[in-house]
Amino acid sequence: MGLSILQPYALDIALFSGILAIICLVIASVALSRSARLKQKFNRLKEVTSAADLERVFEETKDAVRKLEMKLREAEEHLREVEEALQSKVSTPAILRYNAFAEVGSDLSYSVALIDGKGDGVVITSIYGREDSVTYGKPVQGGDSPYMLTEEERAVIEEALRGAPRRRTTAQIS
Repeated sequence: MGLSILQPYALDIALFSGILAIICLVIASVALSRSARLKQKFNRLKEVTSAADLERVFEETKDAVRKLEMKLREAEEHLREVEEALQSKVSTPAILRYNAFAEVGSDLSYSVALIDGKGDGVVITSIYGREDSVTYGKPVQGGDSPYMLTEEERAVIEEALRGAPRRRTTAQIS
């Protein structure tokens, strides 16, 4: 009589037992996988046979880190020097062609600005006319010139300044 009560639930009990067996199988495979990884780590640790070996490894690691820090400082210093040198190099020349005289036709006159990152450089202008052509240069300091600038020269200087990379500070890596 005791088992006859369970007979209507036999299919449910069998399904539950099967699902429980699958869950146990999954848990066992995960445990085996973790155990294998742990065994690999343990075998690597066994290679260090004594505390003296561990201290040697620690000292070698500290030396390697010191060397890397020194190389990083050297690279940062070199980067700062390169950035400073780039500030005094012409970064983005700009040119503007225009018609200086209405009777000449075409845009044969031009102004060229050669400006560095600090706004220093030169603006070169060539004015083309029927009888002659004149070329001259004006120094530029901080985006302006001690000489009177034409509208075209100011425009080309502004264009060069917009294209020139601005000075920026390098992030320190500590």
